[in-house]
Amino acid sequence: MTREGFRYQSGMDPLRDPISAPTATINLSRVLAALRRRRRSIAFSVAGWLCLGMFYLATTPRYFDASSQVLLDANIDRTIRQVSTTSDMSTTDGAMESARLVITSDAVISRVVDQLDLQNDPAFMSPPQALTRTMIRGAIDTVATPIRKLRDLFDPGMQDGGASSAAVTEEGTPPQTDEARNRVTAIDELRKSVVVHRIGQSTAFGIEFRWTDSKVAAEIVNTFADVYVADVLNANYAATERMTEWMRARLSQLEEDARAAAQAAEQFRARNGLVSARDSTMSQDAVNSLNVDLSEAIAEQARAAAQVAALKKIVEGGRDGLVVDDVLVGLPASDDPDFTKLRTAMMGALTNLTRAKLVYGDDAAQIAASQKRVYNTGDLLFASLRRLLGQARSDLTLASAKVDALQSSLDKAVGDDAKNGPALVRLRALEQRADTLSALYQSFLSKFQEIDQQKSFPVSNVRILNLAETTLDSAGPSTKIILALCVVLGLLTGLLIAAIREWRDRFVRTADHVTNHLDAHFLGYLPRIEKLYEKPRFSVRTLTARLDREAKVISAPKAAVYALTNMRSKYTETLRNIRLASRLASANDESCLLGLTSAKPGEGKSITALNLAAVIASTGNSVVLVDADPHRSGLSHHLGLKTEKGLLDILTGRCAWEEVLLRLGETEVDLIPGLVPKDFPHTSEILSSSAFHEMLDALKWQYDYVILDLAPMAPVIDVRSILKDLDQLVIVSEFGRISRGLLEHLLDSDPLIRAKLLGIVLNKVDLTQLKDYVDDSDTEAHANDYEVYYGRP
Repeated sequence: MTREGFRYQSGMDPLRDPISAPTATINLSRVLAALRRRRRSIAFSVAGWLCLGMFYLATTPRYFDASSQVLLDANIDRTIRQVSTTSDMSTTDGAMESARLVITSDAVISRVVDQLDLQNDPAFMSPPQALTRTMIRGAIDTVATPIRKLRDLFDPGMQDGGASSAAVTEEGTPPQTDEARNRVTAIDELRKSVVVHRIGQSTAFGIEFRWTDSKVAAEIVNTFADVYVADVLNANYAATERMTEWMRARLSQLEEDARAAAQAAEQFRARNGLVSARDSTMSQDAVNSLNVDLSEAIAEQARAAAQVAALKKIVEGGRDGLVVDDVLVGLPASDDPDFTKLRTAMMGALTNLTRAKLVYGDDAAQIAASQKRVYNTGDLLFASLRRLLGQARSDLTLASAKVDALQSSLDKAVGDDAKNGPALVRLRALEQRADTLSALYQSFLSKFQEIDQQKSFPVSNVRILNLAETTLDSAGPSTKIILALCVVLGLLTGLLIAAIREWRDRFVRTADHVTNHLDAHFLGYLPRIEKLYEKPRFSVRTLTARLDREAKVISAPKAAVYALTNMRSKYTETLRNIRLASRLASANDESCLLGLTSAKPGEGKSITALNLAAVIASTGNSVVLVDADPHRSGLSHHLGLKTEKGLLDILTGRCAWEEVLLRLGETEVDLIPGLVPKDFPHTSEILSSSAFHEMLDALKWQYDYVILDLAPMAPVIDVRSILKDLDQLVIVSEFGRISRGLLEHLLDSDPLIRAKLLGIVLNKVDLTQLKDYVDDSDTEAHANDYEVYYGRP
């Protein structure tokens, strides 16, 4: 049995789905963490808005809403149209918008003001105002007053122009009285406050008004409804009245014009002799009569000609042509009695002959008598036809003569009538104008009578659906709505503030900031311990040092070296992590020159260096701590060293470094203090001197760890001047104080910094606050829970 081998990666695999690019997602845990750490801003914002809301509720008077409804009823409109043809009361969208504009017009509003006498109502003219509104107006006036003064100062022409225009107004018109000004103010206030809206897609309107007095609000909207209905009636009456006046004047003019046109037609008829008994001219009567007679004569002539042609054809066919196969054919119709009698006899003889042939046969002797009778009757019938032909020709001649005579008379009559043609055309025009004016007058008269009857009829398709009633329940301000709105605004404001603070928060706070943003190793969190930064007091005594020389031993109190008195703590555990990272980064077991620095002063690097040295020394390694900050000598001053010899004495050759060495009691850490005078001008050159490098070489030969408390990197260049001598560099950064941009700039300022950088440790960390900046999956989110574990014996 053989095995078949399959290649899976020799080409594209159509059975596998293509790997899609990762899509951007929102890390909900980070969002919740951001909200959690900005909860105070959000809470203060919500509380502030709630205070404003309660202040608004406490200082704002209660108001009441009143509403009435009017309807433009299409059913009433149809009823009105049965009795009214002058008003257009449609309910289209355009008509509805027009009705809304009428309700809010100056005419309606002014009638409402006058009817309720609002200009003399103190409650309406001076309503209670909300304190917040008064404060806002005061603030606006306070800001606007200096602007107006500056404008008047730089543009005095505006003052002169205003004064001159006021003077013209006063000279041209009499000054307004207080009542007139109050009326204008009341109209303006009512126009701004009343709301008219269409109710859905119906033909009804809602009239709403909000005021601090429920009774006044109800009276105003009800008066609006009544005034609008009355305005529609008055408008219809006024339109009808205007139409009546116009039609009355038009009727008078039409009556006069119709009378004048009729008189002009009669006078023209009389002047031209165009009057007859039948209300037409005599020539026209003659032409009409001759036309009728001529038509009858021509018809008679045609009948006679047809009769002659028919009889002539029969006669020309001869006697034998009358009978074909014993059947009488081709005889014309005639009213002559002899001819009718002979035709009947001929038809009877032919019938007898046919019957005899059927009975006796064609050759029988009995049919001879019948044939003879047919022959004799045929001769008589043919003779009668010849007689009728002669008579028809006489009638045709007479008819033709009559036609000729009538045609001649008609031609003469038409000639006579043609002479009166222009006069007849003019007469017809005058008569038509008179008839038109008369018909128009009758139409206007009928319409005028209808409109005149409708003047007293109340034509309107508007009716009131609902009237407002006085209520004791105020419409607002609603406590629930105001407070809910304040909560929403507070949340939005808080979120905005939180977003701004998050955007501006560029400080180093978490391990993620160090590893992802700064691309550096993270060494751990050093919790904030306040007693570490209290300046301790030391006692100095003389003992024999490990170097078999007389050395000064400083008895360090517990507060100064926190790590030794709290070996099972988060703080000490982080220092152990730094020592472990240092050991793992060392290429061999030789001594390590470790420098500690920071970005800015005051980040706690000196105290960190002291405690780190103590922790390393507790493991059995020899450690010397050098105060290598000649600018401030922060470690030496913190330890209370003022008169002892220091680093400057070693570098100037006044004494050997062994003579300056101090032992920190209970820590097994040797210390070389800085103690550089403040007025020393060459502090920046100390670390770059050859004497300092020689001292470091000697210290590395003697100690396992040489820890340098260096100056901050941002203000001075000391760190960069000693980078070549350092084996490792640790940056101490204070939690939430140093921006990521500054640290990134310092790290990139010299390639040796990143090359020698062991990592960054965050100092003075508020573990409670730290929880707001890390995910729940991060171990540091539960840092407070570890203290119980660290504290167990």
